[in-house]
Amino acid sequence: MKESFKNRIIKLRFIHIITTAIILLIAACAQRVPLSGGSKDVAAPIVKKETPVNQSTNFIEKTIEVQFDEFVKLDNLQSQLIVSPLMDEEPQVVLRGKKMMIKIASELKPNTTYSINFGDAIKDITEGNIYPNYKYVFSTGVFIDSLSYSGVVVNSFSLQAQNGFFVMLYDELEDSIPLTQRPRYITKTNKEGAFTITNIAQGTYKLFALKDVNSNYLFDLPNEEIGFYSESIQIDSSSTNHLINIFTEDKELQYVSSSSNPKYGKIEVEMNREADNISIKPLGDEKILLEEINDNKNQRVVWLQHPIAEKESSFVIYENSNPIDTLKVDLITDNDFNDSVLVVTTNVKPNFELNQFIQLTFDNPLKKKELSKIKLLEDSNQVTFKFLQDSLNSRMYYLQYPLKEKTNYDLYIEPGVFEGIYGLKNDTIHQTFRTKRLSDYGNLVLKIQPNFIDNYIVQLFLKDNLIKEEYGLGNASFTYNYLLPGEYKVKLMIDNNRNKKWDTGNYMEGLQPEKVLFYEGVITIQENWDNAIDWKIEDLH
Repeated sequence: MKESFKNRIIKLRFIHIITTAIILLIAACAQRVPLSGGSKDVAAPIVKKETPVNQSTNFIEKTIEVQFDEFVKLDNLQSQLIVSPLMDEEPQVVLRGKKMMIKIASELKPNTTYSINFGDAIKDITEGNIYPNYKYVFSTGVFIDSLSYSGVVVNSFSLQAQNGFFVMLYDELEDSIPLTQRPRYITKTNKEGAFTITNIAQGTYKLFALKDVNSNYLFDLPNEEIGFYSESIQIDSSSTNHLINIFTEDKELQYVSSSSNPKYGKIEVEMNREADNISIKPLGDEKILLEEINDNKNQRVVWLQHPIAEKESSFVIYENSNPIDTLKVDLITDNDFNDSVLVVTTNVKPNFELNQFIQLTFDNPLKKKELSKIKLLEDSNQVTFKFLQDSLNSRMYYLQYPLKEKTNYDLYIEPGVFEGIYGLKNDTIHQTFRTKRLSDYGNLVLKIQPNFIDNYIVQLFLKDNLIKEEYGLGNASFTYNYLLPGEYKVKLMIDNNRNKKWDTGNYMEGLQPEKVLFYEGVITIQENWDNAIDWKIEDLH
């Protein structure tokens, strides 16, 4: 029986509906999968258009538009943006799509070339690719100033490159200008300490570098690091390779940074700077038994007379007999004092350095000692030594004896040989060790030929550890024996005032920090090897 036409139409419509539903269901269930493959975007944004054009003259606009080929973002703009000369009000920077708008709110100076440098602030929004040092330059006059001045900023003591310093030029030359006025031209150093001031007009300038702690472009804080040239500079052509030495003036007032009573009777006072002229006096009933000498130049230590009954006491800190602070210190009293033995530490190790003396350090200053009860045996034979107090640490002593190489030693100290100021005595000490071979060490002879007449300080370092410090004048030879294998460096400081230490500078006195030099390259010391270095100093930078 043949199917009717009507039924056939109904059946076709039904099939169409079912097919459409299946297609829609498949489309709804399908997952979006991102396209894979292809290289990573490493290209920086590209400037397509600048309005007005970059390097415009007779500039009078209030808005600058920069069109990029992609969407960008501004990263850390506040620290990256450098406008030179400075404007009274920093330009406002706004992003709109692929456009960057620079809105100028300040009144511009006539016949002046301005540069707006974005550093590394401009990046694309996808991969963060940097448009490095994008700079927009314009002039309110009829031409663009094009001179430049570049160089490097280093720390005057370490000669390490300094990042984030302002380098500034002033067209007024009075010494007080960096303290009272903002500069005409300004830039900032990068991670390598390098700087370039661009678009400078021909003229005479004062140069000044500043770590601007309070962000006001003025040298007005005693802890701000600075650098300067003693003479003004003449800029009539572009100039490179200039060195600026950075320093902090020695203006910080002396104050107490910490105080404590770490052991019974011991009062430690830590100052913020060297404590040569600092003294401590108690306000209460406590009495000072003795003042300790130690190698921490910022610290003063006194030991109190016992008995100590009060749990708290006050002390006055004097600088050159002038009181500068009063301290309250919690004290360890007699009731809390439970030490039973005088603690003695030594520098003895199984494999002992050949050029060292045996060192004894006591946790209390000594009152008595019986040296006849100390025995030092050399391959079982008793030897005679000298017992000497260290000049920089009054609780440290040495057994002075010339040790022999590849030799066994035996140190024996009977109990009660040493008695501290509070009556505590030592326990038995028995230590054995063997000295190294002479061939385990290398030697160095350093000959210095300076091109200056001042005294100087020579320091030898193994990595960052100071091995030895010596003083010289004119042509001199320094011999270093018993050096461990390794890579050494030599530092030289010119000692202009002959006080045997490095001194910083002072801006208003026109005083530069004392010059520091490093021997170029590394000095390699090997076992059983003699090395000789001739250092002829020709350039003091």
